[in-house]
Amino acid sequence: MSVSLSRSFPIETGVDLDFRPSNYVADWCATAAAVQNIAGEERRERVHQRMAAGALRAPIPERLLADHLPAPLRERLVALNSIRNVSGEYLPPYEPGENEIARIVLSTTPRLVYSVRAWTHMLPGKRPHFGKTTRHTGEDNKLYRVVGEGGVRFTIPSPRSVGVLSMGELVQLIDRVQAPHLDDLPAHLPFPEALVWWRSRHEHDARVLQRFVRVSSVVYPELGVFYRERLRWWVASRLAGHSEQLQCADSLDRAMERAWRRAR
Repeated sequence: MSVSLSRSFPIETGVDLDFRPSNYVADWCATAAAVQNIAGEERRERVHQRMAAGALRAPIPERLLADHLPAPLRERLVALNSIRNVSGEYLPPYEPGENEIARIVLSTTPRLVYSVRAWTHMLPGKRPHFGKTTRHTGEDNKLYRVVGEGGVRFTIPSPRSVGVLSMGELVQLIDRVQAPHLDDLPAHLPFPEALVWWRSRHEHDARVLQRFVRVSSVVYPELGVFYRERLRWWVASRLAGHSEQLQCADSLDRAMERAWRRAR
């Protein structure tokens, strides 16, 4: 069953697929800016919790805010809880000027994290440009990649754009991701639905499958709403009679959505 990014599926919460940020830096609120490039999923959640609790009155330790931890500190952190703390901490380092624009988290044990990243490809002799996009020159060409832990490789059919993507264009990019390291993913399904299908071979509880894949973004705060509703609908469509309503999957996602709506 193919799923389109269009409004052909029922979605209770309206989202703006035409939304296009001015750049890929999540500077619209302090929490978004703080967590954007933190690799570890558990550290991202801890930073969010501390900031939501008014932690700005007391400095958050630098080790929590770092994009990637130094190897010795990372190993000590993971040793404290090898199930929770490991997720995302072994993602590849960022290229200069690269930012995470979305992430895909699988509810495995431990959780698997896939990071969707973008950076600006400069022509020779051009200065970096991270502000308003320019659609008539090559100085604002964007390059994209999806990375995972353990050296896993992904392919994107169209890994570049001229200017910043709209949310609908980002959905198209994510939907077309291919994962050669995962066998037998159905080619006719968008990438998130294909991951749920892959899990469904061993898991038959619709409630678990609806929460297996979480797509989120601090650059596109409504992206999580879009995919949460679409995946819920898709699982319910495949498994008739198991369309129980679920709560939002993640407190950080809920907070980002509320803050974004207030900011707009």
